[in-house]
Amino acid sequence: MLSPSGTRHALLLVLSSTLVMSACQKSLPTAPSEAAEGLIVYEHANFSGKSAYVTVDIPDLEEFSGPCSKTETVTLPNGSTVTNSTESWDNCISSVRLAPGWRAILYGDDKYRGGHIEVTSNIADLKNVEGSCEEGFNDCVSSIRLFKP
Repeated sequence: MLSPSGTRHALLLVLSSTLVMSACQKSLPTAPSEAAEGLIVYEHANFSGKSAYVTVDIPDLEEFSGPCSKTETVTLPNGSTVTNSTESWDNCISSVRLAPGWRAILYGDDKYRGGHIEVTSNIADLKNVEGSCEEGFNDCVSSIRLFKP
């Protein structure tokens, strides 16, 4: 069992880690109306909601701040809990626009693993694409590979 000062130190460590994680998140560029290269990802179907411009491979979308929240609860050694909330693009993509001539592979897991789909044209609703999640590939993308023409 931790002493009161040990509990405070453990809590400060968790809170410090949370702040560092939040401060380390990168941002994707704001999406243009038309993509000259790469891929535009959208929060909602039919190319709506928040969007971002992807022009390089991304092994883990959780590293990029975005519109979807993920909440995790950490239990401290003394039994108390701390809730951590992050906002990212991980499992947050519902439609995509692809630049002419480009290809992309969307993966269900980070580091280009898990179920995947090849994108060769715009997809207005990832629910309609067979995938490993409940609703096709909707809100089920964790990493992206891009291929130039």
